[in-house]
Amino acid sequence: MNVGLIIPADTPPTGGNSISARRVKEGLQSEGLHADTVLYQDHLPSFDVYHGWNANRVGVQLVRHGINPHRMVVTWTGTDLWQDWVADYRPIADALDDVACQVVFTDDARSRILDDKPGWADRIHVISPSVNEQVFAPAPAAIPLPHPLVLLAGGVRPVKRSAWAIDLVEATREATGIDIHMAVAGPVRHLGEWGIVKSKASGNPWVHLLGEVPKEEMPDWYNAVDVVINTSAVEGVSNALLEALSCGSLVLCSNIAGNRYLVENGANGLLFSDEGEFVHQLTEALKGGDSVKRMRLEARKRVLARHSLQLEIAAYRSLYDHCQFLVAEPKSCSR
Repeated sequence: MNVGLIIPADTPPTGGNSISARRVKEGLQSEGLHADTVLYQDHLPSFDVYHGWNANRVGVQLVRHGINPHRMVVTWTGTDLWQDWVADYRPIADALDDVACQVVFTDDARSRILDDKPGWADRIHVISPSVNEQVFAPAPAAIPLPHPLVLLAGGVRPVKRSAWAIDLVEATREATGIDIHMAVAGPVRHLGEWGIVKSKASGNPWVHLLGEVPKEEMPDWYNAVDVVINTSAVEGVSNALLEALSCGSLVLCSNIAGNRYLVENGANGLLFSDEGEFVHQLTEALKGGDSVKRMRLEARKRVLARHSLQLEIAAYRSLYDHCQFLVAEPKSCSR
């Protein structure tokens, strides 16, 4: 079987879809399957199965360019559901109506799609994403950094609310008088948001703009900072958060569906809904103590228990096999 893992054309190497597709590719290859990660284009190589990462920007386009829906697996990754589908689900639903193998990361995501398309119940599958727990593992800090330091990891774009994150840390500095430093790591995905981020960082030496950090260097950052933050408006499941949790980092993230899937407030991390809650949670987090130690340990423990690469690959292989069955039995349209 030859599987094409197709990601949006503008995805940088450290983008979430790129990381997810490469992870699945490596898992498939370890089991003897042939798989390629390909940026979406109108003229794609021939594959037995086309696995689109982003239902709207890849899945819909594959159908419109004549790919047999029975040869397709579509993974809903975040903005395709919580922004595009929520804004107007009908054109996406019409395009994907014959795609029998669709994947979401969480039960909440599945329920949201079925609110609008209850007839899709047999084709929306929940597959939990995984992380390489050997690479992303607790380790002594290896980078000399100013402390306390919080890290925002992820592409700079409006949905990540990167500029707002600087405002939140600044509000905490003002409320506490603590000289908190902030590092922003990730590729520029939106020039407008990047301009605002640069403007807010200008003249503030406590803001450090790292740019795109190679994935292999990220464990050192997760293990060296005091808190990893996520301020996203919507998420599928954040690879950056999953990596940080696997390293046993203390995470503070926006109280949205995708983040709640990973983080139980006060158990393995912290959630916030507004500026006041952020200031309170970060202030308490920086005090350290037994509660912080407990959350860090629980963060790693839950990743090991719930996010297995072997289970993720087995689930996708099952869907790929089903695609092969559908091609052989074209009258069947759902699992």
